[in-house]
This record gives sequence, C-alpha cells and structure tokens, in this order.
Amino acid sequence: MIPLYSNSQIRALDSFAINQLQTSGIVLMENAALGISQAILSKFPSVRSVGIICGKGNNGGDGFAVARHLSNAGLNVKVIYLGDHFSMSEDCRTNFEICQNLAQQRSNLELIQFSSIKQLKNFKYRELIIDAILGSGFSGTLKEPISLIVDELNSINAIKVAIDVPTGLNADTGYGDIIFKSDLTITLGEFKKGLFVCKGYENCGEIILCEIGVGRDFFDSEFTNTFLFEPEDAYQFLPKRGKRINKYSAGKVLTIAGSFQYPGAAVLTAGSTLHSGTGASVLVIPQSVKKFIHKKITELVVQSYGNDDCKFLTPEDYKALESKIKWADVIALGPGIGREEQTIEFVQKFIKKKDFKAAVIDADALFALKDILSKADLRKSILTPHLGEFSNLVNLPVEEIEKNIFEIGSEFAKQYKTILVLKGAPTVTFTSIGEIIINSSGNNGLAKFGSGDVLTGMIAGFYSQSKNLKEAALLSVYIHGLTADLLLGTKTEFGIVATDLIKNIPSTINFIKRSFEKQ
Repeated sequence: MIPLYSNSQIRALDSFAINQLQTSGIVLMENAALGISQAILSKFPSVRSVGIICGKGNNGGDGFAVARHLSNAGLNVKVIYLGDHFSMSEDCRTNFEICQNLAQQRSNLELIQFSSIKQLKNFKYRELIIDAILGSGFSGTLKEPISLIVDELNSINAIKVAIDVPTGLNADTGYGDIIFKSDLTITLGEFKKGLFVCKGYENCGEIILCEIGVGRDFFDSEFTNTFLFEPEDAYQFLPKRGKRINKYSAGKVLTIAGSFQYPGAAVLTAGSTLHSGTGASVLVIPQSVKKFIHKKITELVVQSYGNDDCKFLTPEDYKALESKIKWADVIALGPGIGREEQTIEFVQKFIKKKDFKAAVIDADALFALKDILSKADLRKSILTPHLGEFSNLVNLPVEEIEKNIFEIGSEFAKQYKTILVLKGAPTVTFTSIGEIIINSSGNNGLAKFGSGDVLTGMIAGFYSQSKNLKEAALLSVYIHGLTADLLLGTKTEFGIVATDLIKNIPSTINFIKRSFEKQ
C-alpha cells in the first residue's frame, strides 16, 4: 500500500530539509521545478505553448521556475502573476526576478501582472495551462479574484496541470468548492491524502510524485494511518487454496437477500459469492420467488421461508434459518430485503442474537440497523453503506461527511469496532484500529443498480475462504473496481451492468495472478 500524508507532515519535511539537512528553500524549489518540467516535457512532448498562472507564495515560485525551464526547452511560455514582487515570498520573488530578466532577453517568455479576468484570454489558445496559484496550504473557500480566475481557467479548452495540489482543494480532506480541474497533478515530496478522495478524486486527474531532492529518510520514521491500495496488495490478499480443499473448507456462505419486490438482488449477491471462490453457497428467499431464483442460478442451494404468499422476511422466519445462520462462515445480509416493519424486526433480531460467525451488512439491513446501532455488537461485521446510507446511520448530511470523510469514517469504525466500507468514488475502507485505505480501481460504470449487491457477495465470498475481515473487504473492493476497469474496452462505462461484473470476476482474478506470479 502507498502511504499518504497530511499537510502538516509535508510542511515538516520542508523544515527537516532546511533545518537538519541545511538545504535552502530555493534549492528545494529548483529541484521541484526541474522535476515538474521534466514530467511535463515527457508527458506532453508535442506541446509548444504553455500558460502559467502564479500566486505570491512558494507555489507561485515553483511556477516561475517551471516557466524558466520550459522556456529553456524552447516552449513558448506566457505567465500571468498575482500581486507584485513586494508581496511575494522570498523564494518566489527570486524566481520571479530571474524570469523577469530572462523575459527581456528572449521572445518565448512573457510575464503579465494580473489586473483583470479579461487578461486570461491570453491563455485561450495555449495548449497547456499550469496552475501555480496556491498549492497545498489552502483550506476553506476561494475568494475573488482567485475563484473567478479558477472558473475562467476551467472553461478554457487546454491540457491542465496542477503543481502540488489544484488550487481550491484542501489537501487534507479532499474537499473544496471551486477547484482547478486538472488532467495531471504533479505533487511534491509525498502523496497527500486529500488528492485521492471526494473532490480530489474528481479534480486531480492523473497524480504523479515529484521528489524535491531530500530522499526518503524523513518519511521512513513518519507515522501515517492512511494508504492507497495497490494491485500488489490484491495479489497478496488472494485466498490460498490447498490441493485437498473441499466445497465446505472452501467457504460456507449464507445469503439472506431479496424479496418479492427485489428478487434480482438475491441472485446478484449469492451469484457473486460463487464466482469469488466460495465452495458452499446457500441462498434463503421467500417461498414466493423460489422458482424465479432456480431459473437464474443452478449452482446455488436455495432454501425458502414462509408459504407461497410470503413476500418478505419476518421475525418468525428466524427460527427456520437459525441452524443455517450458525452453520455459515459468514452471512451476506440486506440487499433487496425491503424495509417493511417486520423485515426491520428480523434484522434487529439477527444482530441482537449474535448467532453468526461473521456478517456483511448492506443496503436495507443498514436501514434496520440504525435504531439499534448504539447497542449493536459489530465486531464480527463489515458494513458497506454508500454515502446516503451512511448519512442516515450517523445523522449527518452527505456534504458534511464529504468535508470530513477521514475523521467521520474513522471515528465510526473505531467506536463500533467494525470494518466500514464506505462506497463511493472512490470507496474508502476504515478499520477498527484507525486504518484508512483508499481504493485505486473502478470507474463510473459502477453507478448502476445491483453493483453494490455484487460487492456484498464478493466480500462474503472472499471472507469465507480467508476468514480475515479486513483483507476480504479490501480485496473485494479492488477486484470489483478492476473488473469494471477491464470491461471498459468492450462495454464502456455506459454498458457495464451488475451481471457483467459477476461473470468477469474470475478473469479479473486471473489477470491479477498473471501480473504477479513468476512465469
């Protein structure tokens, strides 16, 4: 997993470099600018004209230094800068003055002091625009004229590159209002956690790291609880299957999902357990939909409850299911069961009795959980809400959760000693000991009915084999997203549906194995 850091830790890196390594700030800025320039020239070799907008702080200083390097490489560079040299930070002023002197000697470098939004028309025909306004120190809401500048830059049809952090984005939380929308973010020193979630995920584009010339010594001793999940992690978390495995030792899953109104949810959830490697998968559904289920998946063992008029779960059904609940390694509970009062009572009874070894709690079961949350024992559970469901659980608006996603998600998982898989773009997993893991796969083709049901079944399926809650959650989320990514070539994000995900889970697992196993 790739460690992700906070703003305060990045500032501490600068202090370490300057005070302990005796490296001057201007040297760090030059190292950064050289790396940024090389990355731009490598990524966009055909670009010949560049517009750079520079602020008054060190992010602006990076921008001036980058302007010099790109001008040296023969590109036509136009810089618009905010304020004047008296208001600039010392290192920013140094690079501004160098650029100013160079601009008097060459025709491919021009500096313009900002005075009006109309000046941004100078960037209208630039092939590439670089944001060097604020960087990583920003929090809060952009004010004019910077908010107007960012809006105008976003409207220009050009390749967009942000230095360190897009202007307007909080690098700690991933939140912001008006944000520079970049195609490439070249972040300095180390990866910041806010780049990968919420508005960061939406606005940063591709994210690459630029070293500033001080090595890894500082971060080797720095603690972080936030990580980005990598493909190698998925390979390591794949369950190990012995040669003498049988269908019961390969995992026993009981899926309690579906109802007369939502029979498809049961098929998707239980079907994905099988394609994730579970040996023995049993689905319990109302008697009224049993025939429908048998037509959909022949490999499932289907147990029904109630009579032909039964359409949803009731507390009385618990007794009929009790032996199977105790039998299973894990229960997949919730998709499509509905929100009838009696069904809510069944879920609450299930949680209170604690007869299960482990459970993946999703969808309608999360709705039922809310009223008993304060007393529920969730230590053996994985909760998989999307933002709306989580908002209902914690009684907070979605926007407030997004503004403080790391803090709110982590506190919830620690308080209830559970694994929280907060589904979204991207999905973030929180553990009971305070770890935060951001998923690195997936695309907007997953925004379809049934996608979450498949994930619930996958988590149950992988847990039934590994018996590790954290690993099952992380592996499932990654493979779920990667399956959608691999389908883009044939289905596109418009055509991916939940059954496509189920059918292609095995090929995604094979893709991961072939990527890392010795040939």
